[in-house]
Amino acid sequence: MNLLLADLHKFAGYSGGIEHVLSRMAFAMAEKGYHLSVVMADEKEGTPFYPFPEDCHFYNLFHMPGMKPVHMSAWGKGLREVTRLFSKEGARERNYRMLASALPQLERVMALEKPDVIVSFREPTGRLLLEGLSTKVPVISMLHNDPDEIFAHAPSGEKKALERSARIQALMPSFIQKAEAYLDYHHFVYIPNAVSIPALSASPGIPRKIHTITNVGRVTGRTKRQHLLAEAFALLAADFPDWQVNIWGDTYDKTYVTALKGILKKSGLENRVHLRGTTKDMASVWKETDIFAFPSHHEGFPLALTEAMGVGIPAVGYQSCPAVNELIHDGEDGYLAEDGAAPFAEALRKLMEDAEKRKVFGEKAKENMKPFAPSVVWDQWDRLIREVHDEQNASR
Repeated sequence: MNLLLADLHKFAGYSGGIEHVLSRMAFAMAEKGYHLSVVMADEKEGTPFYPFPEDCHFYNLFHMPGMKPVHMSAWGKGLREVTRLFSKEGARERNYRMLASALPQLERVMALEKPDVIVSFREPTGRLLLEGLSTKVPVISMLHNDPDEIFAHAPSGEKKALERSARIQALMPSFIQKAEAYLDYHHFVYIPNAVSIPALSASPGIPRKIHTITNVGRVTGRTKRQHLLAEAFALLAADFPDWQVNIWGDTYDKTYVTALKGILKKSGLENRVHLRGTTKDMASVWKETDIFAFPSHHEGFPLALTEAMGVGIPAVGYQSCPAVNELIHDGEDGYLAEDGAAPFAEALRKLMEDAEKRKVFGEKAKENMKPFAPSVVWDQWDRLIREVHDEQNASR
């Protein structure tokens, strides 16, 4: 079966969570015998941060061999950002129109690969396939975030297009009901992300000269909110001189990074809270971690959180954060704090001062991540893809 994975988004050196899932799915589906192709879209030429199988056919929609490169004009980008000040929906509509300029290139990919099933990783990607291309190939659309975040400001055309999907996948059971409030659609399916757990066990309860609180995720204020972790640690630093914070992730949001560094300087934490950048050696990160801190505003199914818990690290997040509030079991494998830096600090304190609790919570966290094992999740995807393919054949 020919399977096309489509994520029309930047990828060159970009370590996003969706891109990570795409890479993992590519390897998993290749192992299951699919003839695999991947299409992405980046004005930069380069290789993806995350790898793909050697025999996978990879296409950058904006740099297709034999076709004129696609560039989103500076004027168009500027107009999109001005529009965003007044209407998020309008900005997304303009962004889609710019993406639609690559429709001939997408048609070329479809002609070359002749996919039997397509998995779309983002809503604009699905729209270009289902509305712009009007493809008859069945499309499984993935929702990688809380539907309230995805659809509250989505253009009507985007929602109408997604309603043509063969299936729409949600990452949490509760997200299906949320999505139904926005879409006239009844073929949702729940499949979580696969949690790839390294062959190691963390040791959050052992004595160390320096204990470490870890955060992993792109450094940005709208979603990840690392400033709240910095502010919380500032309330604890004097009481815990042998603790530090390591923040791992892409620092492309320069305005936010500058503001975060300002918070650290004002609090005198420049030598105790470290912006480490990106790494592919997560095993080393987990080995040194005693607590995983995750002050996100919203999530879909956070890989970093679940991987940390999967190796046996207790976690702290916010009760108000979708997905996080279902993955962390308060008082069992971590803590869910009320909003604000002070409640987050108190949740951290409970774990920082109690090594035995970190050990016990970590063991429970590892146990609670077993249902998300890759073997379980990729089998679910395999069954779904084949089911959709069989339905398509039966309708012909």
